Amino acid sequence: MNVLARMTAAAVPGAVGSGALAALWQQQARSVADCESDTIGGCLDLGFPTLLVGPLVVMVAVWLTLRTFGVEPARWATLVGALASGGLILLEQARHPRWTLPPVWLVVVLAMIGFAVGVFVVTATLPPVVRVALVLVLLAPLAAFPTLRQQARRVDDREAFAGLGLPLLVPRVPGYELGPALAYPADRVLLMTLVRERGWISVYVTDVPDDFAPPRQCGPVVSDILPSGPGGPASTASGCRRVDGDHWIRTESGREVHVVRRDGALVTISPGPDVRSGELATAATTLTAVTPRRLAELSNP
Repeated sequence: MNVLARMTAAAVPGAVGSGALAALWQQQARSVADCESDTIGGCLDLGFPTLLVGPLVVMVAVWLTLRTFGVEPARWATLVGALASGGLILLEQARHPRWTLPPVWLVVVLAMIGFAVGVFVVTATLPPVVRVALVLVLLAPLAAFPTLRQQARRVDDREAFAGLGLPLLVPRVPGYELGPALAYPADRVLLMTLVRERGWISVYVTDVPDDFAPPRQCGPVVSDILPSGPGGPASTASGCRRVDGDHWIRTESGREVHVVRRDGALVTISPGPDVRSGELATAATTLTAVTPRRLAELSNP
């Protein structure tokens, strides 16, 4: 059996099985998106566990096919083919900032290439050094994926921050840092969360409301900036008191919330648990304007 025939023997079941899994993945995504359930997992059916064991089933099918045609070593050819297929799919996903369902035809093509290449690398007559080098090349996408995905997220966040139309004001509070993926735009609001081991500080940058007139009207309360949804708790706010210049403090649900007018925007700073008043004041007085690129780097370290 020549090399081309061996490659075909692995590519066909690998491509068919991978395509079936991709189609099932898309069907499950649509089912979950359209489902409403009050219980965790209530929208999942038998397709979900099938997806979990599906890659192993595909590998077994490829291995059995290779064994049937007398291809040896079938086990290693299957394993390297699966790694190559997975690496190609990861490279395709690395172009997107978030997981994006690939079209079925693309999964079929990538799996066909991957399993065929795996059989070639393992069974073709090659010098050992060349074989090892090719295996390392096939493993490279697995190692490079985190860096490529991070870069894609930075680019996506940078474009989103640049198009927000608001100053990107980040507090500098000792002991706190902007957590991964904890800065993002939502409509005309920039949301950020500074975190430490215990506690967090939430920061909301919005347009200055037309009716902003402290100390009587001090801007929207946090529940108005981020609606809690039907039946959720609503915050209540009284008037605010001036601290200094364009810096005020008001009370929401028993907590002090700082409000700062800066660079044509309104910054609302709300404490989480175990946040001291001095730390909240530091956040309000250390607002620093950063570029979209810098904020994307901070939120994707």
